[in-house]
Amino acid sequence: MTPDIVTPTVPSSFQTFKTSPFHPTGSQSAVGIIMEKLAINVKLTLLYSIHLIFASNNQRTVEVVSKLLTDSKCSGLVSVFDVVHAQNERVYTDGELVNTFINHQSKPFTILESFNGSVMSLTENWKKEPVCRNVVIFGRQSRNLSSIYRQIKSQFFINKAAIVTRFSRQEATDILFDIQDEKVFVLLEKLGKDLELCSWAANNKTSEVIIAAHSTVNNELIKTGAINLSGRHLTIGTVHNPPAVRIVPPLTPEQKKTIGGIEPSLIETIANHLQFTYNYVEASPNEMWGEVYGHRGNLTITGLLGMLARKEVDVVVSNFYINNIRWPYVSYTVVYKFSYESFLVPAPQPYAKWKAVFYSFTLPTWLATIASAVVVIVMLRLVAAASSFQSDSPLRRYDVFADYPFCCLYVIGNLLNVQVQPQSILSTANRMFLIWWLFGTLILTTGYRSGLISYMTFPFTPAAIDTIQQLVDSPLKKASFSVYTIEALVNSSSEIDRTLGRELIPHYNLTGMFVSLESGAWAVESNVDNLLYMAATMYPTTTAGPKVHLIKDAILPSRVAFGLQKDSQLKLYFDRDIQYLIEAGIVDHLKSVFAKKMDKWNPKKTNSRISFSLDSLQGAFYLIVFGFALSTLIFVAEVVVKMFKRRQSIKSH
Repeated sequence: MTPDIVTPTVPSSFQTFKTSPFHPTGSQSAVGIIMEKLAINVKLTLLYSIHLIFASNNQRTVEVVSKLLTDSKCSGLVSVFDVVHAQNERVYTDGELVNTFINHQSKPFTILESFNGSVMSLTENWKKEPVCRNVVIFGRQSRNLSSIYRQIKSQFFINKAAIVTRFSRQEATDILFDIQDEKVFVLLEKLGKDLELCSWAANNKTSEVIIAAHSTVNNELIKTGAINLSGRHLTIGTVHNPPAVRIVPPLTPEQKKTIGGIEPSLIETIANHLQFTYNYVEASPNEMWGEVYGHRGNLTITGLLGMLARKEVDVVVSNFYINNIRWPYVSYTVVYKFSYESFLVPAPQPYAKWKAVFYSFTLPTWLATIASAVVVIVMLRLVAAASSFQSDSPLRRYDVFADYPFCCLYVIGNLLNVQVQPQSILSTANRMFLIWWLFGTLILTTGYRSGLISYMTFPFTPAAIDTIQQLVDSPLKKASFSVYTIEALVNSSSEIDRTLGRELIPHYNLTGMFVSLESGAWAVESNVDNLLYMAATMYPTTTAGPKVHLIKDAILPSRVAFGLQKDSQLKLYFDRDIQYLIEAGIVDHLKSVFAKKMDKWNPKKTNSRISFSLDSLQGAFYLIVFGFALSTLIFVAEVVVKMFKRRQSIKSH
């Protein structure tokens, strides 16, 4: 929506005096008449001269404004004129100047009207135009000009803005400090004096340029903007989030907190180049980066985000993500790195050594082996019994396999690699059974021994959680500090992400969230660099194995930048220096300096000689103890049975 170009009603800047025909009376002398006519002519001459002066000054003002806003990349123009209501008509307060300005324009431009600090043509349905514009604001009320500028900026992409007015230099300075934009200029008109051009620079200082009445405009309009920040002091908000920012508390009351890490190192380098000083302000650990609560008109913004929105700090650092929730309240520098979110979970612990007796075979293998042994025992017994029953030879009647306990001991002995050789095998069928059985047991026992030795000498662990699906299916409780992460997952197009988002529990203490890993019941979410750092410092890998595990799947790829106040003029300076640091490899170098990595677990690293410790052979001793106990119980049972039978025999006699 663009308002129509209006042809303004321009009142004269001076009054037109009307005289009636002169009819002298008898009481008036000729000298008096002459003097009265002379006074009228002098008044008209003075008024005309003043009009010429104003017209000349207006022409000069318009010329300066035109030179100031000349920009081939942005030819669009928006002008804002202040109006007053007089006799049911709207008239411009700077009628002659407005008229001169309009007549000076050779291209179409947009005219807007302001009244009492409100731009009347702008409505809620106005759509922001995707083209840049230069802006000229004519006004006389200094208290309204900042508001008018912000209204225009909310609807147009402004390249440069000139505010033309006639108030004092102090009022101009107040406006510039309120707006804080290097591309905004205040042009002060001085009656009978030179023009004065005021501007603000990012070093938080204003400059004034006097444009002499007879000087060349091109030579007077010097370049504005500071090369550096010239000693400006910045307040920087931050939170503890290593390796991006690492805040170390003091060891003694006399010491101060030390702040280091990737981003403080970048700030130090940028400060040296841009020549600014700074101090850090730490946000509440329970708020960290901050969230937005409430509805429009009744918002509560916490953490670093709130500090920027309230203009309590100039810059924020500490892995400040770019997301759509923060956009309306802050600005960002260029992206200096990309990050991903993931989860740190309890590491699977190695199997107990005594389980090595069982873990050499899988459950199906164990079942197949036991079933095979049972089948062989039954077949040997049946074949031997049948052979003994059908034969008349006394030798066949005493076939060893006809004895059921012997068959069991023989088969078990084969499985345990204990060769029990019977003196005679009378059945041909049993010979065939034994040939294939012994061949099978050779393979089974070789595989079992290999697996047993492997499990006893090298720790084995269950498979770790490495995918989001496995994490969702696990009984672990999932924690996240960021409400934004939870909302992003819940609103995801992926069903597995939505399920994960619903299971995430918000945690309001980042350090406490990582401490919860010790219980073995929690999985915690954060950016990958932070997870690696915390794993390496809080849960380092020991000879007993890792304590935590970083899953391989990642979620929510994000861009990381420094946060700035909304429309901050520091952006131009920080963007330039950050880009230099990226191109020079300084950012990557700082990442490698401060980043941490999880050590890979190598149980053989500190012990080159492999020895079977008591821990490694605990399974064998457990079996021996179990066998002794079982044998003792059987022995006691046998003694009791014999004693019972003996008593029964004595009673019968």
